[in-house]
Amino acid sequence: MKGGTQPPVDPPGSTADPCGFAVSVDREAAQIALRGRPTGAGGGASLRPAPGVELVFDRIDGWLSCVIVAAGEPGSAVAPGEGTIGFIASVFGARTAGAVREAPSGEVRRLALRAQSVTMGVLSRLARLNAARLTSPVPESPLWAAEAWDLAPQADLPGRAGVRRASVTIPNGLGSTIPAEILAQSPAVGGPGPFAGAATRHGGRQLNGWLDLGLVPDGVFRPGLWPGSDLGIRDNRDGAPLIVVEVAVLAASAPETLADCRARLVDASARRVLATAAFRVGTPMRAGRALQAYAELPAAPGLRAPAGLGTPAESDVACVEVVDDERRPVHGTRLRRMRRALRWADAALRAESRPNGLAPELSDEQWTRLAGLAWDRCRADWDAAGDPGRAALAAARGSALRGTLGGALRSGASVEGLPGGAAVRRARPFLAELVCDPAVTG
Repeated sequence: MKGGTQPPVDPPGSTADPCGFAVSVDREAAQIALRGRPTGAGGGASLRPAPGVELVFDRIDGWLSCVIVAAGEPGSAVAPGEGTIGFIASVFGARTAGAVREAPSGEVRRLALRAQSVTMGVLSRLARLNAARLTSPVPESPLWAAEAWDLAPQADLPGRAGVRRASVTIPNGLGSTIPAEILAQSPAVGGPGPFAGAATRHGGRQLNGWLDLGLVPDGVFRPGLWPGSDLGIRDNRDGAPLIVVEVAVLAASAPETLADCRARLVDASARRVLATAAFRVGTPMRAGRALQAYAELPAAPGLRAPAGLGTPAESDVACVEVVDDERRPVHGTRLRRMRRALRWADAALRAESRPNGLAPELSDEQWTRLAGLAWDRCRADWDAAGDPGRAALAAARGSALRGTLGGALRSGASVEGLPGGAAVRRARPFLAELVCDPAVTG
């Protein structure tokens, strides 16, 4: 890749002007936290730019939400190291560094943070790049590291070593893995993908699932563009009382890691496992498709299943999940909805960015409509999880995006539409998802 990436145009968190952060000390964990404005409907993206320092940025708008400073070993005296203090001083100034040093005394309750907007913009972009890579259909692309390597010097961070000539194949037809009924609202293009058909039905209701990447090892499974198509769930074609669960697997994933993973049928309301099965690796369903793994779950008698992914009525139902350990506790319905809301927000942000390298057959209008639909599902899950504030933010963003249809909302451009007259700034694409045939040179 020749030349550098452009400086990020996303709003960096507005710490060029003083922002109030509450100071707290966790003596048991030996941490000092500076907490500002809570993250919104998309949650946060974290970055560890230096040893002992973690920055958390809002996933949607990029502003700084929290600074967590390691200050010794858990259970020991709380005292941040000199290297940590030095980094704080380089980013936020000597006054903030001094306040962090004195925080264990309990005399500092609140800080007004100030930092250079360019530096914070780069750090924010790096944090969101890391978060996007984890949920991307192409997490193995070397262009993630290449973009990070280009950004790092702009924030006086060391460059990322190990960027080399490499390429990665993007599976064909990622756009067609979005269910046909969803594409029909966008409007439809192509046919349904391998995991986009009708869900398995039990007791007259659909059985659904999604890939919660917090429950599985990194670098094993390939998420879809649409969370509802992460997993293929169907009845066994031989008529046996089995539920077949299919999931796309990254070609470079370690067989032993996949061997530890399990598909589970769970009752979320009772936090109970109904059935468990190991995965077996199959073959690509058609040329250019990703490698598939599948598991066969025994169908529990009288199985109750949700009416559809993204609906709030999920209590007293069964659903399918993939985990790294069959002994992992089952999440309750509220936590499950919160995590799914974040996944829908991730899908919405990706669609907003129009990552044409992933699905070049989709038009700008279709990407915008898909983003709006994903924000609708994000809103429903936040609402069902009892978080009306984040639900309102997701709803407003979806409505504002739909209001741009018929016009062009360029990357970084803004439209009015959020509560209080705030502007919606469309997410910028990441290089790995923008380029159809990723290759890094130099």
